[in-house]
Amino acid sequence: MVALPTTDIRRAPAVVFDGIVIEPPDDDSFMDPAGYFSQPLFDLEMRVAFGKSWVFVGDLSQLREPGDYVTETVGHEPVMVVRGRDGELRAFTNVCPHRASTLVEGTGNCGRRIVCPYHGWTFELDGRLLAVPHQRGFGEPVDRDAHGLQEVAVDVWSQFVFVNVSGDAPPLLEWMHPLPDQLGGHNLEAATRTYDLDDEVNANWKVMIDNAFCDYHLEFVHADSLGRYADPASLQEDVWEHTGRLMTRWSPEQLATTNVLPHLSGNEASGAVAYSVFPNWFIAAFPNGGCSLMWWNPITLETSRARVWNYSPDPDADHRSDFEMLKMVQAEDYAICEKVQKGLRSRFYEPGPQHYLELRIRGFQQRLMTMLADAIASGDC
Repeated sequence: MVALPTTDIRRAPAVVFDGIVIEPPDDDSFMDPAGYFSQPLFDLEMRVAFGKSWVFVGDLSQLREPGDYVTETVGHEPVMVVRGRDGELRAFTNVCPHRASTLVEGTGNCGRRIVCPYHGWTFELDGRLLAVPHQRGFGEPVDRDAHGLQEVAVDVWSQFVFVNVSGDAPPLLEWMHPLPDQLGGHNLEAATRTYDLDDEVNANWKVMIDNAFCDYHLEFVHADSLGRYADPASLQEDVWEHTGRLMTRWSPEQLATTNVLPHLSGNEASGAVAYSVFPNWFIAAFPNGGCSLMWWNPITLETSRARVWNYSPDPDADHRSDFEMLKMVQAEDYAICEKVQKGLRSRFYEPGPQHYLELRIRGFQQRLMTMLADAIASGDC
């Protein structure tokens, strides 16, 4: 059985928040079920687990031209990333400093300026306040320097764009270690997005993450889909501070129909290499240079948004059968997550022991509880 390093496990003193012990149990089990139903804890997770982490928001195909933008809600914080007229990417809180309206929605191009839909305040693409309609109506002239957009940290790995709202997370490549080194040869920056899914699920975001980072369930929940290709004996899990890894060996039949990149070798050439990145992102890289992204955003305490983007080195190929398989797998996951959400409320339920194919769940929960406990201990709650 694979175990987490004991140096990573918080032992004492226990931290209690809203009646919930914020600490991994000593028996290698899982977090208190009450943690999936506490609104105060949920709000703390939004500020800490999301606000202090690097969070995925989009890809470079959405941000090619000046004025192109993407938006996301990071925890409770609306954010936007925009391509400036100087070609630089910048991230801002997607909130007008006048009366808090969000400025842009979804994805698109805002032209040469960002204009608030509420009162027409106008901002340069670099966040500077340019114009305030009817300025004479204010008691004093509006200080443009003091009312620009609030900038937040943004960085890119491969073609994937991340933001850090707090600005104090470690550098992105350090946060993602060892993912960038291992997947650097997959040529993912050249892959093209081919299809996607975007669904709402009646489950807490941690239920979704627990399921996504669990490899114990594959042959059971996905018996008629993904489970047909998942041999538990071929699965290998590892964890680091902010990441977890799953390596799988494909069958000779699967590899025979795959154009394996000629420079790949070892694990990278023999199957999928998948990484989970705290708090809510997952990437599975394939030996042909394609990949799938999955991420799960909280909506409310008991609802989440589940998204999948698939990328291929051959966007003109027929991906319909893969898309149908994805829809089946996702539907199976949604159904089991909603069952777990119901079961967690049972007063008779206590978390059971950890299987070695649940190691990535343990790594995620340990990182989450450590971040929350640190925030509570420092008064940041």
